[in-house]
Amino acid sequence: MTKKSDFLVLLAGRPNVGKSTIFNKIMGTGIAHTSKNAGTTIDINIKAASYMGTDFLIADSGGFNIDPDNEIEKKIKEIVSKYAEKSGLILLVVDYKTGLIPEDMEIYRHFIKSRAKIFLVINKVDSIKDVENSLSEFSRMGGIKKFPLSAENSLWFDELLDAVTQEKKSAGVIFNKQKQKANEETIKIAVVGKPNSGKSTYINTVLKENLVFVNEKPGTTRDSIDIEINYKNKKIILIDTAGIRKRSKLNFNSEGFQKQTLSAIKRADIVAIFIDILEGITHEDLSLLKLANTEKKQFLIAFTKWDLINDEDKKISLNKEIERGLKEFGSFPYLFISSIKTKNIYKLIDLCAEIYLSSLVRIKTAEINRFITECKNDPKTGRLFRYITYGVQKKEHNMPAFIFFADNKGKVFTIKDIKYIRDTIKTYFAIKSNVEVLMEYKKKRR
Repeated sequence: MTKKSDFLVLLAGRPNVGKSTIFNKIMGTGIAHTSKNAGTTIDINIKAASYMGTDFLIADSGGFNIDPDNEIEKKIKEIVSKYAEKSGLILLVVDYKTGLIPEDMEIYRHFIKSRAKIFLVINKVDSIKDVENSLSEFSRMGGIKKFPLSAENSLWFDELLDAVTQEKKSAGVIFNKQKQKANEETIKIAVVGKPNSGKSTYINTVLKENLVFVNEKPGTTRDSIDIEINYKNKKIILIDTAGIRKRSKLNFNSEGFQKQTLSAIKRADIVAIFIDILEGITHEDLSLLKLANTEKKQFLIAFTKWDLINDEDKKISLNKEIERGLKEFGSFPYLFISSIKTKNIYKLIDLCAEIYLSSLVRIKTAEINRFITECKNDPKTGRLFRYITYGVQKKEHNMPAFIFFADNKGKVFTIKDIKYIRDTIKTYFAIKSNVEVLMEYKKKRR
């Protein structure tokens, strides 16, 4: 088991690219089993290593399949993804002889969300004349640091290990502090919704079920309570706008209700908007969604009283109604809960935490521009992205925000275009939170 103070270097990549051979060369032993057959490493093999007086942990992993075909491949993907989150550095291994294939790109995109530093290790570069060719072949992977080597012939390992040890010296302490901060993060979830939408029943169910309840204290406005719980070693604060163990007597349109709800949304990291599935999506529900959007807050929707819907055809029609009624908000997370049946009451907290942590993602400019280049070359996305010259991520507290620059003033990006770009970047970088996309027009240089 690794500790927070350890600097873990993870060897990862698709099957049969030579990860175990690289591991053995670094260790100077034959501990890891190597084979010409793909998929022979299943468990993570972690050993202490040292280079030029710098100690670190090196981990060999199984062949990573982005779309697993069987249970073993699914297990490998799950294990490797878990260790990627713990790693200070990922050595993504590719095969020069095979060349760059789409799966390498997909695996790279998968590991970007781990927020660990990534080096590209181009294995099976067996002669000096192939070094430049290998760098050229994998140049489409953008600004990621690239290290050609030959594990079989023990060539060019020093350059890689120098970079690994330097990474530990320069980033190791920062990395550990960032990981510790993420683990100690307090996540504030505002539970909002119309009166009688199920907020108080949900809160009461959580408190009744949760055996590690810590504290409850008055919030900043009337009938607002902060409920603090320890959940999966994280401190979660539920901002209960209805008032704990009682129904709010405030009408949705009253000034008191509006002030209370706005205050809760402003204080929250993420907003859980409760909608009574029996009533459907009302004007008041849409008002709350627009308020969360205006405040640039992450949000999800919890459709309550799902246990009262027993007819399967009704469930299908409700899903279609949700898509129609909320299409202006683009792709957003939602789930069905039942406090009475305790269905998904903790999944809601899990999803809130997942969205919040995803909102903290920071993507390098080089990776954003590689994304733009790939989209330009894709027949499906090229129609829009051909107008975009480059992009950057701006600093925003509540959500990832991207500015895309376009030279061609003849193209006006519509709301539909912005939504498409937003959904594309979320899919590409596996961002589960809401994102903001801004367009800026630049004159072409002559």
